[in-house]
Amino acid sequence: MNKTQNNEQQTISPDTLKAEYLSPDSCSFFRTEKGFLGAVINGTEYKRVVLARALPLSFPDDYVCISDIDKKELGIIEHISDFSEENQKLINEELSQRYFSPVITEILSIREKFGNFYFDVMLGDLKRNFTVKDLTKNIRYHEKGFDLIDVDGNRYRILDFDSIPKKSRRKLEPYLY
Repeated sequence: MNKTQNNEQQTISPDTLKAEYLSPDSCSFFRTEKGFLGAVINGTEYKRVVLARALPLSFPDDYVCISDIDKKELGIIEHISDFSEENQKLINEELSQRYFSPVITEILSIREKFGNFYFDVMLGDLKRNFTVKDLTKNIRYHEKGFDLIDVDGNRYRILDFDSIPKKSRRKLEPYLY
């Protein structure tokens, strides 16, 4: 296959970019007997659907993509809050399994060696250690805190930097700015 043919196959048309926004009138969710998330979309029942956030950091409760088990996009939920409490619960349960992001409540220690940062932290009552490579590239700031992304792609959250113990803040501050 020559380069021209390959580029033609990868061209995106305006039709490809069209997305159907789903509302509570056109979409509802249910649990199957085996515990999978299913959906009824525009009258068609799907025994298993996959949810993914389009903008997980900026808008975690908005723009949720729904796909079937074969990864064919079925539509997008613009706002989870538009759905009933029961449907919101099912959506959030599914998303929480996909996006596990433990919250750091205390930083016990940080050691740096050859550009790797070794964190010992508390996640509530659970002690955990992880490694962040190149801290400047693997930190994502948000409203009051930030996320640290470890070498395995796991995301650890500090929801509000000012709310963690002062001793913990002092350990991390030299690496933030």
